[in-house]
Amino acid sequence: MTDTAVLAGTRKETGSPPAAALKALAFFGGGTGGHLFPGLAVAERARERCPDCDIVFFRTRRDVEEKVFANSGFRTELLDLSPPSGGAGAMVKYSLQSLRAIPMIRKALTRSYDAAIGLGGYASLPGIVAARHVGLPVVLLEQNQVPGKVNRFAAPFVDLVTCPSPEVVDLFRGRREVTGNPVRGTVVRAAGRRRRWFAAGAFSTRKRKVFVVGGSQGAHGINKAIIGALEGLSEYREKIHWIHVAGDADKKEVEKAYRDQGWEAEVVDYLKDLPHLLSHSDLVITRAGGTIVAELAVLGVPAVFVPYPHHKDQHQLKNAEALERAGGAILVPEEELGADVLRTIVEEILFEPGRLLEMEDRALSLGRPDAADAVLDLILELKETCQ
Repeated sequence: MTDTAVLAGTRKETGSPPAAALKALAFFGGGTGGHLFPGLAVAERARERCPDCDIVFFRTRRDVEEKVFANSGFRTELLDLSPPSGGAGAMVKYSLQSLRAIPMIRKALTRSYDAAIGLGGYASLPGIVAARHVGLPVVLLEQNQVPGKVNRFAAPFVDLVTCPSPEVVDLFRGRREVTGNPVRGTVVRAAGRRRRWFAAGAFSTRKRKVFVVGGSQGAHGINKAIIGALEGLSEYREKIHWIHVAGDADKKEVEKAYRDQGWEAEVVDYLKDLPHLLSHSDLVITRAGGTIVAELAVLGVPAVFVPYPHHKDQHQLKNAEALERAGGAILVPEEELGADVLRTIVEEILFEPGRLLEMEDRALSLGRPDAADAVLDLILELKETCQ
């Protein structure tokens, strides 16, 4: 590891290593799907390119992680960690839990691992510390345009930070590379299918599909705004099909709102097959986590971003601005998402095929379907230099 800042250009080229190039990789992180999915994308490519590679995810016990890993095929190790948010007491509890977790992780890790990959968030820090103690190369994956606290703290002590865009590299010290934000293979394959469907005219003969998703488990603010605006869109009732990830707490209320007003809608609490439904959508209304922004760019799906308004660093706003500047999305503050704004979106975007196609092309211009391979190539380079 070096403390000298080294900046390489945006990586475009990827290669395929020998099948036995990687023996084992350890991933650390969790808390939300947004932290986990880029790591899963890299792990999937590692498994495809190096079938004998042993891959393990160290994660917490949160329900969303249980759902994410339920059918992933990857081995997981559970960490007893609670979020440090909520005051001094929560921070003390997290600190004590981390101190207990580090020796356990050190025992689980051996020098046979090629690298440890931190995915950001509170669940990654004990693993980063343990991996440094063992002497493993450590790579951080940053998903957002505003780096998270753990990645900012850990960056000077690791071997490499991968960044989603050139704007992020100057926010870190040490070696950093622009790779784009890794997206899962299901997203890349769905993007290919979507382009074939468009070429065949499959999207032109059906109802417009609007997909509302506030994250892997919904968003109350978006749910409330959408159901409050439905009555003002009644003339489009026979022209729009809604797919709405409402979350467990709001699912019944959202279902009732669509049903009472006669809308065709699918309402779910949690979505397993997000890439499939994204690829079938004409427009997506969503929060702006780094992962969903990257997936929409790869898929080329026009988006209305409603950034979560209560993050102190406003990283979702910065994530959304990148795609908005390119012309692939529009940005609407949550407090402005009402009947008038939604009607404008429907009239000026959803039922304007030329505008939708233009937004699709502009979103695709920022897509990085090769990002997982780029990260994996860097891990392989790091392994060679650390031997």
